[in-house]
Amino acid sequence: MSAQGPAGKPRLLLALALALAAAALWGAQAGAQILSYEKLFPSAARSAAEAQPAPASEPLMSRPAAEPDAANRPPDLAAYGTLADYGAESVISRTTETVSVFRQRLERMLARAPTALEDIERALARAAPDGKPGYFAGVALVAILLLMIGRAVVVVLAVYVFRPLMIAAQRGRRPEALSDKLPVLALRMAITLAAIAINLVVAVGLGFALMRDHPPTATTGAVILGAYALFMLVDTGWRMTVSPYLSDYRIPAISDADARRLYLWLSAATFVGIAGQAFCAWLLEMDVPTDLHALVTIAMNLVATALIVVMIWTNRRAVSNAILGGRRRSEVSWLASFASLTWAPLATAYVLAAWAEESFRTIMGLRQEVPLVGGALLALMLSLICYALIVYAVERAFARARARDAINADAARRDAEEAAAAPPPAAAPAHASGDETAEGEGGDGGGDGGDEEGGGPSPARAQATAPRRALPLQNHPLRSFEDLARRAASLFALGLGAYVVIRFWGGPDIFDRNARLDALGDTLDTLFFGYIAFHAARIWLDRKIAEEGADDVPVTPGDEGGASSASRLATLLPLFRSAILVVIGIAVALTAAAELGFNVAPIFAGAGIVGLAIGFGAQTLVRDILSGVFFLIDDAFRKGEYIDVGDVKGTVEKISVRSMQLRHHLGALHTIPFGEIRHLTNYSRDWVMMKLPLRLTYDTDVERVRKLIKKLGQELLQHPTEGRKFLQPLKSQGVYKMEDSAMIIRVKYMTRPGDQWTTRKLVYQKIRELFEKEGIRFAAREVTVRLPDLPAGAADEERARIAGAAARRVADLVDEEAAAAGGGATTR
Repeated sequence: MSAQGPAGKPRLLLALALALAAAALWGAQAGAQILSYEKLFPSAARSAAEAQPAPASEPLMSRPAAEPDAANRPPDLAAYGTLADYGAESVISRTTETVSVFRQRLERMLARAPTALEDIERALARAAPDGKPGYFAGVALVAILLLMIGRAVVVVLAVYVFRPLMIAAQRGRRPEALSDKLPVLALRMAITLAAIAINLVVAVGLGFALMRDHPPTATTGAVILGAYALFMLVDTGWRMTVSPYLSDYRIPAISDADARRLYLWLSAATFVGIAGQAFCAWLLEMDVPTDLHALVTIAMNLVATALIVVMIWTNRRAVSNAILGGRRRSEVSWLASFASLTWAPLATAYVLAAWAEESFRTIMGLRQEVPLVGGALLALMLSLICYALIVYAVERAFARARARDAINADAARRDAEEAAAAPPPAAAPAHASGDETAEGEGGDGGGDGGDEEGGGPSPARAQATAPRRALPLQNHPLRSFEDLARRAASLFALGLGAYVVIRFWGGPDIFDRNARLDALGDTLDTLFFGYIAFHAARIWLDRKIAEEGADDVPVTPGDEGGASSASRLATLLPLFRSAILVVIGIAVALTAAAELGFNVAPIFAGAGIVGLAIGFGAQTLVRDILSGVFFLIDDAFRKGEYIDVGDVKGTVEKISVRSMQLRHHLGALHTIPFGEIRHLTNYSRDWVMMKLPLRLTYDTDVERVRKLIKKLGQELLQHPTEGRKFLQPLKSQGVYKMEDSAMIIRVKYMTRPGDQWTTRKLVYQKIRELFEKEGIRFAAREVTVRLPDLPAGAADEERARIAGAAARRVADLVDEEAAAAGGGATTR
């Protein structure tokens, strides 16, 4: 193929040249250096430039050729170095000149393709001591034979030494966590490394005795032995990770069939890649022409790339399952779910881009210390090792806490099983008739689970059916410091792999001070440590809240009085939690913005102005916040307590910065700004005195009733379920009110807040049974209607209608008075 023939060149060649040239310009800026070849090879560029000086203003491709075949040769290294000094030239001119250089080298390389085998044979013949290229095939066979002998020695040692060690290490083990698997895997790795070392020592020792003192021969043997050692090392790493034949020690959560298939593909891709790189390095040592070596390198890389792409899509499902950890996508974090969906396309794109970049560098004569695809696999191996070591340390550090949690969980499970097996306690009998219940102070007397005031379920049924908000630690994927440490390990390993890959692409100085990615690296570090600090504070506060029971206060629909409430610390901790997390988030965001070069000083100034505006323009908001602060400082209420703020009352369900939410026992949810509260009555502190009125006839013996009530109070203290709820026994207060048709005798008892409703039903039931047994009658409500003088012709029906209307009106007045009394029979 001629280097000059533009008419016969296919368009695909030009398109490939443009694509590879564009890949070289990926990080360029206007007026900046694009391909700093002189920086990569300063000594060679300097010597070549001194040998062939050229004016800086003269275009590279317009210089006259110094030799007849200069047009057929690519520019030398000094000429490539001049490409870096563009000054103020346009991007288009720089790209055009780079494409022109690339095209010349590509054409020259492709021109050698038809005679590639002949050129390789001639180079090998020159290097062989007998002048025959087949000499090196014999050297390769001898090296392979020596490796087989060393392998035989290793097999003997494995049978009598290594195998007993592995059996002893695995005896009596049932590995579950990584901390159980990693010691055995590390032992296997150490044994494998020892086996590789013994194999090489035997092969090299025999090789010194057999091979002659000939540099190309020694180079051939060294390349074969080195490629074998590297392949065995990498293959051992894959085998330790995937464990295709030892499922108990497998790290990723994949099946045996998937593990074996993935390992075979990894092993094959590793063999092809290392063999190809070793062959190319050997050809370079054999003084094969540079263009021919570049052609072979690109071809071998293309084969390895195609094999890796096929491997990616063949094992796509298995690797996705390993990323998900054997769980469903809805059970993992968004990052793991995203990685399981996109890893295959991203890996394919990376492999193809890496092949294009390596091909461009190879054609342009740029050295690449580590292949980009091989570097990615190396980064993956380093990430896995780093992750395994960190997780091993984490599991060892949290082993005692994990054992304690397991013991507690087992004890809770046994308690639940015993409670389920035990016979259910006898339910408290229903309370007295509606007439008796309605006679409490205030009429509606305080609902007991909604069965009186809204048709809600009974307490037992409400306990089972009431919605209960999950604890923060239960609905967050990071529920403990161990989970956070695992997440930090995965992020650190991911960052380490990305760091290594970026250094392979951009050079060792890409993260140096004032380099292009210096600010990005500092920003990612800030975000990483901020992420850890944020979740560490959140987990600690959530655990404290859970210990205090702030989010575990039982909520029974229709409950009035706050049977249980959170502690003062549990009430304040959620507010502190929100404030601390907001402060950490803002601090991390501002620090990251400063690392990226943004000026954050105006943000602070603007925040001060906004604060002044809020202070002057939103006085109601400031009043609400300050009032809430002082209410909480005074410990006026807590979460779960039943309070009355004047217009509304209910159980404190949620507390925010400026307001709180009250759940009425009929179900309504009230939001009360703190600034609107003028007075607050708390019905859930310390104790409750329950007073029940009894309407008895005037012929009742009051002293006898007192003695019967006192005796009943002592009996109720022995009740199996309600007896422990009485702080003071039931007793009679005597007659405290006289009405037209009855005298009102009041009884009282003391309970803890919230227990008065269930005990009231029992008290009413026992009093009704006792009075029925003792012949004490309850007085019926009577209304005396005095009718005016009616005409003599008025019928009896008219008189009855007037009397009924008057009676209904009186009954309505009684009900209104009872409702106005406060809706409950509880006093302090």
